[in-house]
Amino acid sequence: MHEREHEENPVMRADEVQQLLKIGRNTLYEWCERGIIPCKRAGRLIFFSRKCIYAWLENNETKGGN
Repeated sequence: MHEREHEENPVMRADEVQQLLKIGRNTLYEWCERGIIPCKRAGRLIFFSRKCIYAWLENNETKGGN
């Protein structure tokens, strides 16, 4: 998939979110279960809105960061 396609796709896969956050699969799924990270479920599938993930990142920056 080309970079432009990633930008245009409003839904992110779990592996994309893991790469972005530099976290493991278990951590990502734990965060989903605990409601730490925004996600939507459809049965066993988990979806991540690109817009919500980037907004969540912006709102959860640590103090003293760049």
